[in-house]
Parts: sequence; structure tokens; C-alpha cells
Amino acid sequence: MSREQAADYEEKKNAILNAAAGVFAEVGYPNAKLLDVAKACGASKSMLYHYFSSKDDLLFALLTEHLQATIDALQQIDPACGAEQRLRLLIEIYTQKSTETRTRHIVAMNDVKHLPRGQQKSIVMLERRIIQIFEAALVALNPSGEPRFITPNAMLLMGMLNWIELWYRPAGPIKPGELCDHVFSLFLHGLLQKRH
Repeated sequence: MSREQAADYEEKKNAILNAAAGVFAEVGYPNAKLLDVAKACGASKSMLYHYFSSKDDLLFALLTEHLQATIDALQQIDPACGAEQRLRLLIEIYTQKSTETRTRHIVAMNDVKHLPRGQQKSIVMLERRIIQIFEAALVALNPSGEPRFITPNAMLLMGMLNWIELWYRPAGPIKPGELCDHVFSLFLHGLLQKRH
């Protein structure tokens, strides 16, 4: 396969993934049909099978790509930055990725449970990696905190961030940067208060 063919293949595959995310987010994975995805990206159903062998494989590829891209973005933060700055950047990057890929984010929140068990385990491992990145940032910020609260604190923060995309509108009175600052401040001061 030439470089041009490989680029064309990836472009078409990404168009299918984007279309699938839109369809799955709108009607729900159980109600979506591959024909709906094909229509949404202007392709034939048979062409979809050239890229994905089943609807489950399409969902699995969509979630894997979305979560891995999120992990890659979070891991680009300079290791030398301070603990507070790291947490603020994690919040900003995660929120930005969720906003940029809104339909994929919605599918990631709602549809993992529809995958076969083996594929679910792979996706849960990627989700767990994201949580571990936040856990490490919270430990660096508050090294004397109780170990039993590390995961709950990370999950609480992730819960706040995951739902932002479902209610927040960037054109509203609170700008995206302000919202990230607010989440950071709200969570930071609640976390640091546990020291006293």
C-alpha cells in the first residue's frame, strides 16, 4: 500500500468513525444500524465491512481511538511542571478533548457496556489508564492525603469533567477557560482542605 493509499484509507476510516459516533450518540448504540452509519458518511454498507467486520468492531475501534487519543494528549504535559499546574492542565486538556470530540465522548460514556466482554476489558483498561493519570496528579498535589481517598478523589473529578460536555455551552456566559479554572479551584480547595 502506497503512502497515498494509506492516507486515503485512514481518511475514509476516520470519516466512518465520525459518522458512527454521531449516529450512536443520537439514537443509542442498540438502536443504530450499520446502514444508518453508511448513509451518514455517504458510503455503502459493503464498504463499511471493508473497514470493520461488525458493528461491535466499529464501536470498539471508535472507543479505542478516542480513549488512546485522550491518553496521548494528557501524557504530553511537561513532567517538570508543578503539581498545581499539572492538575489544571489535565482538566483543560480533558475538557478540550471531550468538547472537540463531543459525540465520541458521549458514546464512550454510554456504550461500553454493549461490547462483548473481551472488548469491554480492553476499553476499561484504557479508561483505567486515564484515571491513573489523574490519580498520580492528585497524589503529587497532596502526598500526605489518605491513600484510600486517591481513587475516589480521581473518580469525583472525572465525574465532574465527564458531564460538563452534556450541559455546558461555550457560547454562554462562562468561557471555556473560566470553567476549567472554576473546576480546578473548586476541586483544589476541597482537596487541600483535607490537610487541616
